[in-house]
Amino acid sequence: MITYDIVHHIAGRIRLKVPFIRKLIGVRNVPEHIKNLSFISIPSGIKDIRANPFAGSLVIIYEPKEVDVMEFIKVTFDSISSNAEIQKIVRELNQNYSRAPYFF
Repeated sequence: MITYDIVHHIAGRIRLKVPFIRKLIGVRNVPEHIKNLSFISIPSGIKDIRANPFAGSLVIIYEPKEVDVMEFIKVTFDSISSNAEIQKIVRELNQNYSRAPYFF
């Protein structure tokens, strides 16, 4: 499951903290359509989606009268979490992180 937290939300703009995005930085051979989020079905009320992999954040610009952004986020993250390609990447990430040494 891919988790997220709402960092900031005003009508028309929401920023999410998505640790999975940050973890993707070190992964090799991630398909381009996953990197650029082109596999996500975007309704007409969503104006822009920007990922910042270094911050592990996602900003969604939307038209509040046209789309229920919270429903869009829920449906999208449910869909992403059940995507076979993403599940494979998550498993690989979890294996890599579980083998990493601890630094204090």
